[in-house]
Amino acid sequence: MIAPSHYKLALCRPDAPNVFDAQGRVRDGVLDHNVGLYCDLIEQAADRFGAKLIVFPQFGLTGYTALDSPAWEGASLAFPGPELERIGKAARRAGAYVVLSASEKHAAFPNRYFISAGILTPLGELGLTYRKNYSISMRLSPIDVYSRFVEVFGHDAFTPVLPTPLGTLGVVIGAEPHYPEITRALALKGAEVILNPIAAPVIDYMMRPGADHVRAVRAFENVAYFAAVNGVQSDIPSKAWDFEGRAIAAPSDDPRFTLVSVDIEALRKTRSSPAANLLAQIQPQIAEYPHKLPLWPTDAFAQAAPGSVDALLAVEEQVWKGLQDIGRGKAPGN
Repeated sequence: MIAPSHYKLALCRPDAPNVFDAQGRVRDGVLDHNVGLYCDLIEQAADRFGAKLIVFPQFGLTGYTALDSPAWEGASLAFPGPELERIGKAARRAGAYVVLSASEKHAAFPNRYFISAGILTPLGELGLTYRKNYSISMRLSPIDVYSRFVEVFGHDAFTPVLPTPLGTLGVVIGAEPHYPEITRALALKGAEVILNPIAAPVIDYMMRPGADHVRAVRAFENVAYFAAVNGVQSDIPSKAWDFEGRAIAAPSDDPRFTLVSVDIEALRKTRSSPAANLLAQIQPQIAEYPHKLPLWPTDAFAQAAPGSVDALLAVEEQVWKGLQDIGRGKAPGN
């Protein structure tokens, strides 16, 4: 099989009902309905637009409601599991790769949940699972249970990539592009197309203007395609950038679909052009090894979830204080 150089990527915004009722309980049958909606949209993206890669937003299957962990555990999926199996069958019928994000339950981490993303292949199989690393939130971060995470999944699972005929794919979730290390790690593993399911009512909850630029910068500095798909609860559109940081997303005649033309051969030619491949010019020898610094600790919440966001902010404060103590930062007024 000759791999396609050019193909269509579809960013899909499903108008799926929220699985939670007003009291935070999971409504019977809604998740099943939303899985069926995903299956229909996958086939539409392939049949109407010829999409070979279809990406859904963060919380697209469930909707988002600010609830405590037990409620989210009730709406969490297994990766793999019956819901992904149904969606995988739609991917197989469509002959497309499908990226989706949902809260994930796993037997090795009882009473906890990850925010995860999966890539389903045209064979209907789960080709990759990525679990969100960065954010200040109550969901389980791999770093919180670092030792057990490595024991269960292996270290490579922190930043997995999936080689495919469409290029090597990687995933980041939500605001993770604000942290350049994740995207760079994927690129150095060979990622050529970075997919970013988000659920952003505003571009940045702290309203920092720089947040509007980070995804284009991640594309440029890693010489990679970068595509972010947002949910319907937001006025912020889905967007995409090519390997030079150029905005390339185009609306379709259906507001649920934003289309992106991907040219993997052009990306590979650029990466092979003199002076154009920023990845090949990285000089790690001149940088300080960050593991030696008192940064975010491993296994900080290995035994139990943080009781509140304040517990996470306390860790952040502790880390910043530790950096100040060794002369790597200053408090206000100093």
